[in-house]
Amino acid sequence: MKIKFLGTGGAIGVPIWNCDCEICNSADSKNKRANAALLVTLDDGTDILVDFGPDIKHQLLKNSVRKIDYALLTHTHDDHCFGMAQLSRQDGIKIMMPGTVLEKFLGSYCDINWLTKRNPTASVSDFTATEIGGVKISAIILGHDKDYDEQGGATPCCGYIFESKKFRFAYLSDYNKIIGDDSGLYNLDLFISDANAWDCEKGHAGVKGSIESYKKYGPKQMLLTHMNHSMEYHDVLEKVSKIGNIAPAYDGLEIKI
Repeated sequence: MKIKFLGTGGAIGVPIWNCDCEICNSADSKNKRANAALLVTLDDGTDILVDFGPDIKHQLLKNSVRKIDYALLTHTHDDHCFGMAQLSRQDGIKIMMPGTVLEKFLGSYCDINWLTKRNPTASVSDFTATEIGGVKISAIILGHDKDYDEQGGATPCCGYIFESKKFRFAYLSDYNKIIGDDSGLYNLDLFISDANAWDCEKGHAGVKGSIESYKKYGPKQMLLTHMNHSMEYHDVLEKVSKIGNIAPAYDGLEIKI
């Protein structure tokens, strides 16, 4: 199995247009972040994409990704799903997400008639725990409360847990609380966690909330993602590494298991 971070940025990435801050002007490639997205390649060659925001075309081209077999969606904020049109080019692609996310996706973000006419081999369906290529995949329901969302600020959101015989990891890119059964989060090999900013705010755990998750669940390693332009890579690394085996991820980071 191989894990690759196609993007580790927040809603509008880094650098931000029309921003003159030090981090947006940084020449360090580790401070340049596209929309958060993850590519998981299984041992049998199956490619699973998690999230597909507006940057996805450039992310796939930059990383020479020629096919996607499955696309899992965490939630329907535009920085995670507005690249769906790009995925319509993939024959046989299976786009999946839990029922609560799917309901909002089909209601507001996906014209299923357009998709099936453009690509009759594509499908959009409700995700339930499954096994693909010898890897068990399950979803965990998360709280991701934003003041501009409907239903009192709550938007349906989830993370995903991947489990092979050799390696277990979770991808929780956007959350400020964990709602579902969290038993699968304990003692992971890798916990990929929301670090939009330092503090817990506006629906995000932030670095402080992720550190709390690290202490509670005890993963062997934690990598931080979904970072905005207040997060300078080396500054974050220096501070979080003092807590434990925690580090910020960066675009293009690849982990081979």
